[in-house]
Amino acid sequence: MIWGEAWVRAGGRHRRGEPLSRPRIRRWDPADRASADQLDQIEPAWTVWYGVASRCFYAAAVWPTPDPLFVCAGSADELCRLMRAAERTTPPRPEHPVPMNAGGVSMRQTQGGLRTACWDLPHDPAIVGRARRSVEATLASWGLARMTDDVVLVTGELLANAITHGEPPIRLSLWLGAGELCVRVSDHGPDQPRHLDLGAEAVHGRGLTIVDALADASGVTPLASPPGKTSWARWRLSSPGS
Repeated sequence: MIWGEAWVRAGGRHRRGEPLSRPRIRRWDPADRASADQLDQIEPAWTVWYGVASRCFYAAAVWPTPDPLFVCAGSADELCRLMRAAERTTPPRPEHPVPMNAGGVSMRQTQGGLRTACWDLPHDPAIVGRARRSVEATLASWGLARMTDDVVLVTGELLANAITHGEPPIRLSLWLGAGELCVRVSDHGPDQPRHLDLGAEAVHGRGLTIVDALADASGVTPLASPPGKTSWARWRLSSPGS
């Protein structure tokens, strides 16, 4: 267990026998809580939260460790430094899936070197922005930051199409291995994505055209148990993980 320098006094704010009271929300608390929520989304090996009563950031490791691994800090930046230090001391085990949050997100690396990251997403357009940020963070952790712009843009287009025209449940996944990176978005709607014959002034409806332009290959595969399909895009790599 690792503690940051900003840890609250022993025993916390409450004393035995005293009535519990709700802590007063201060003007900076919503911003700190939003920072903690964002970290929770992009840190696959940790559960992150912000304590209003203590005004501290907390992170608990979710991979198997000999003892509970827990860090605490007075700021989000300090918490990130402590998490990195903890990972160097007790590295996550890649052979185990590592949930990113309680929504069913997992990351896995197989013995053959295949890396995957999967997100089960709500049928809500608001999730697209968060999913794009999670994909960006995953690519950075895989050493593929140079591909971020194209992959994140394609991910957003595929997700927007699935949410607008498809049906839940929706799953986003990244696959890295065998010299290629693949993005897959699955939904359970019966309609198939299609290219539209648009005029020059059209603002929407160019999603598949954008995907085709940015990816080395793309397509749609029916699910084994219809209705539903998986829209995918693939990029060739000069070498696996490069």
